[in-house]
Amino acid sequence: MPGNHKRKAEIAISSIEADIFRGTVSYSDKTLTAINKLLSIWGMTALQHSALKVIYVHDTDDSGIPSGEIGKHLVTRVPDVTRLLDRMADKGWLVRERDATNRRVVRARLTDIGIELVESVHTSMEALEKEQLAHMSEQNRLELKRLLDLALGTNG
Repeated sequence: MPGNHKRKAEIAISSIEADIFRGTVSYSDKTLTAINKLLSIWGMTALQHSALKVIYVHDTDDSGIPSGEIGKHLVTRVPDVTRLLDRMADKGWLVRERDATNRRVVRARLTDIGIELVESVHTSMEALEKEQLAHMSEQNRLELKRLLDLALGTNG
């Protein structure tokens, strides 16, 4: 019968950890929404942009990089990097080729279109990143970065 169940009072009490968790999830959602809105102009998602940027940055000799390597550098975990790359290859942003020395490895390499996308989006993404944190002082941004690195267990 509704209303007769005694609820646990401690569930309504917030902790600093719960506040931090809600805050980071909320900020992440706000940021991802803004990024996806911006990138929709170029017909891509944040995840697709992230993958293109990984290839752009890490494939300096234009020989392509293995799919697994791309997955390691993405900001969000992707259960199927191969399907993500296939969809991007279908759009002409990259090509996927078997490795010459190990046929089990498939390497992704940006096409000219993929390179142009990364380069044309860059300035707008930089502006969005600055805009998202414009209300914070330089000192606060550095402290936030330090604390995020600490929470993630990274050195920055």
